[in-house]
Amino acid sequence: MNEALPEPYVIEGKLPDRYPRGWFCIGTDYEFTSVPTKLDYFGTSLVAYRGADSGDIHVLDAYCPHMGANLAGGQVVGDSVICPFHAWSWGADGFCKDIPYAQKIPAKARIKSWPAMEQNELVYVWHDPDGGPPIEAQAIPREDEIYDEAWTPWVIRRVEVGSNCRELIDNMADKAHFVPVHGAEEITFFQNISEAHTYTQLMKGKSMGGVMDSRATYYGPGYMFHSMTTDMPDGVTARFLSLVMNVPTSLSSFEFLAGFKYPIPPGMEGNTVAQIAHVNEIIDQNVQGVFADLAIWQDKVTIDNPLLCDGDGPVTRLRQWYNQFLVPVDQVPASLAGRKVYDKS
Repeated sequence: MNEALPEPYVIEGKLPDRYPRGWFCIGTDYEFTSVPTKLDYFGTSLVAYRGADSGDIHVLDAYCPHMGANLAGGQVVGDSVICPFHAWSWGADGFCKDIPYAQKIPAKARIKSWPAMEQNELVYVWHDPDGGPPIEAQAIPREDEIYDEAWTPWVIRRVEVGSNCRELIDNMADKAHFVPVHGAEEITFFQNISEAHTYTQLMKGKSMGGVMDSRATYYGPGYMFHSMTTDMPDGVTARFLSLVMNVPTSLSSFEFLAGFKYPIPPGMEGNTVAQIAHVNEIIDQNVQGVFADLAIWQDKVTIDNPLLCDGDGPVTRLRQWYNQFLVPVDQVPASLAGRKVYDKS
């Protein structure tokens, strides 16, 4: 008697109905000046700028509620941004400060001011779909090694990806993809650690370049800091720092931001232009680096019921951790606060 064949597996997938809550990196600190920058995030448009007087970073809703112009086309005066259409002046707090041809400012003349912070030579904006303020315990921590003068400045590359931003986060638990996608020869140690709003991946392995030791931590749903050393066959130890980040542009797309720092080569001390060019050259040569995932992300389906095997990493646990950013704060399971270690070595 023939055994009944299993039915073909049916993939189930549904996009989240809201954007995640947390701090999202929007770029390096040197990218933002007193010239307004347009940012198309979270299904809308934002404007980021530094106050001409204070030098502080400010992020506002970009569309002027007067007649709909984008404030990113305007100019900064003091700590306000001036609309290019009718010169309404919008302060860093979101309130209209001046209308040059009006005697009275309308009582409703206010736009959203987004909480922003600077840390690790980067700029971040806070997003909460429920309108809550930044959570103090989730502030981005300082990474002291970033400030070592032996490193180049951050160099960030940006790519628009046509998938929900959760697809990127899966990489933290996806042990099996490092060999076919990133060229690792063997993963000898692989551990995930979940604790409150942080999720860490510890990994050791072998590649053509040598023996690698990697540590990567997400601080919320959008910002991941990564440190890696590789012991080369010639006895040299290579080091670099990187960032793997996302900011949703819609529920079905995100901007992928990858950042890199490398040790400053001899002779390039004090030459920022040469240092940035050096980092860009390394990025272009590293075809199996972080950008190797892009072709897959751009043409994959959302899958809520992945068919996993015993050699996979803790994908389900990672998604349970990530889901805390998709529900209101009072619905986050208390069990996620504790430290949990998943060893898939």
